[in-house]
Amino acid sequence: MLPDRRTLTLKRLELVRDWTDRPGEMTAAEAAEQADVKVSRWYEIVGAWKATKSITALGTFANQPGRRGPRLNGEVVNKIQAVLVPTVAEKLKANPHAKVGTIVTALQNHPKLKDMKLPHLNTLRTMVEREIRRVRGEQQAGLRPGLDAVACDLLRPDGTRHVIFVVVDRTARYILGFSVGRIDDSVAAYARAAQDALRRMDGPDGNALPWADHTKRVDVIVGEDEDAWKPVFAAHAARPIVDVFAPVVSAGRYGRYLKLIAGSAIGKLRIVPAKTADVGAADIDARIYSDEEAIEAIEIDVARHNSEVQAASTTTGAPRPAPQTLRILQFLAAATDQ
Repeated sequence: MLPDRRTLTLKRLELVRDWTDRPGEMTAAEAAEQADVKVSRWYEIVGAWKATKSITALGTFANQPGRRGPRLNGEVVNKIQAVLVPTVAEKLKANPHAKVGTIVTALQNHPKLKDMKLPHLNTLRTMVEREIRRVRGEQQAGLRPGLDAVACDLLRPDGTRHVIFVVVDRTARYILGFSVGRIDDSVAAYARAAQDALRRMDGPDGNALPWADHTKRVDVIVGEDEDAWKPVFAAHAARPIVDVFAPVVSAGRYGRYLKLIAGSAIGKLRIVPAKTADVGAADIDARIYSDEEAIEAIEIDVARHNSEVQAASTTTGAPRPAPQTLRILQFLAAATDQ
């Protein structure tokens, strides 16, 4: 074995032993990053290691685990997949912690698969495990954050409405961080919101959420400073962190993600999307808040919203954000430097 392959083999051997012997000390995303593989590949390596306890399972040889054996019949796979998706959904709805073996048995006994020659048990387990991760991932935090801006019913000293800038978790329905600012300076306002999100992740909130193993995409509701965002998107394109990092500049965009996760109010604070780009004095009689006072008031309603979302969630996930999730937030937090 060449020296570089030997080094990688020893590294993965140490990682997979740590993963199996001391569960919970690393997330899948952290382990995959150190092993220099994607998270899905890391799960394959772990599964192969548990089955064989052989270094060939580590994927540093020509023949990688999961690549050998006859190719599965496409028609059979399609029939299994058609049954697999609703079966996993049904079992997880009845018991969010349903065991893989229980679901595999249900699959084997399904009437639509009767008398069909099914793949090996390990193959069925792999299919079930992947579908479970997909279903759970749809409600995990960090998968598809969105940056959103919207006016609210708190007034600035000049009589205009405060605009809230948020890092919205569209899958977990959680508000990861927020700030207040001007709609014509959204780069700086979103940078402060990302900084707030990172601060919260270092606290109790970070360990309380079911985190995804990766971040797929981040969409930005761009303010009235579209030109200021061009170097930010160019910098990400030069050294990508997530698969999709995209601007949203369509009409009626403000408040899109907040309405998705919270409706017409954050906690008890009403949001007013239609007034976000309105720079004139507000048409309401309300208390005047400085930026600092507005942040204190909004914090109460953000906490109220997040606690309600957490109380209703049955989703499981990693105990910490994935390294990729932290990197994209750190990139956003430094957006004014681009």
